[in-house]
Amino acid sequence: MSKAEVTQTAKCFSKAAKTYSQHANVQKQAANILFSRLAQNNSEPGVVRMFPCLLDLGCGPHENYHRLKGYTTQYLGADLSHTMLASQVNLSASVCCDMDKLALQANCIDLVFSNFAIQWSNSPEMLFQELYRVLKNQGRVILSSVLTGSLAEINIAWQAIDECSHVNAFHTLTQLSKFAEKAGFKVVWTQEETLIDRYDSALKALRSVKKIGANDVKAPTKRQGLLGKTAFRRLLGHYPQSGCGFDVSYQVGFLELQK
Repeated sequence: MSKAEVTQTAKCFSKAAKTYSQHANVQKQAANILFSRLAQNNSEPGVVRMFPCLLDLGCGPHENYHRLKGYTTQYLGADLSHTMLASQVNLSASVCCDMDKLALQANCIDLVFSNFAIQWSNSPEMLFQELYRVLKNQGRVILSSVLTGSLAEINIAWQAIDECSHVNAFHTLTQLSKFAEKAGFKVVWTQEETLIDRYDSALKALRSVKKIGANDVKAPTKRQGLLGKTAFRRLLGHYPQSGCGFDVSYQVGFLELQK
């Protein structure tokens, strides 16, 4: 990212530091899938495989810290937002940095765990090169990422207001796999799921993205200025409703890579 983009993204996540854990419902679903995959990788039934040094990339408020500690003797969290890092657990083992330029030496990490973070990379090619650089030989990456097709309901609602972009353009799972292979990784496992967060009102559904800090839209056609009351009511009125409420759906890709 450019310095301005990094600053803006960090600001969005910093503002959401106090509300992130309460609203990170889909992130928790994705984390459960990643931890299920980690459990499947045990060499023996009932024996947990330990990784000497584990990097929790895009760790936010250390949401998965306690679960990850069961897989490593040395935990390191990394996030773009210093406020996120300090909001829950004040860990000395954390670093504030851009994921595309990791402030880590080469060949020092055994496992990179990253949940709902790499979609914020400005250069996936550079990101996977960085992950390859910091990993030891035979090191692994297990991650989830938001994919193209996410937040379709929000897109539909905004189409009633303007033609601007209100959702970031995400990559496909195939594209992410190719970036990883280009960096030198072997793709061990992929999976794609539709994960849904559900609310009892359109307003709550729309605001949910801001509550987790994911409201930094990088697009050439961003709307300028505030939305009037009439337009805002039209926006809410066009938010699609499912039989059970107002959905916020995410297409989520899962990858396991080996150096």
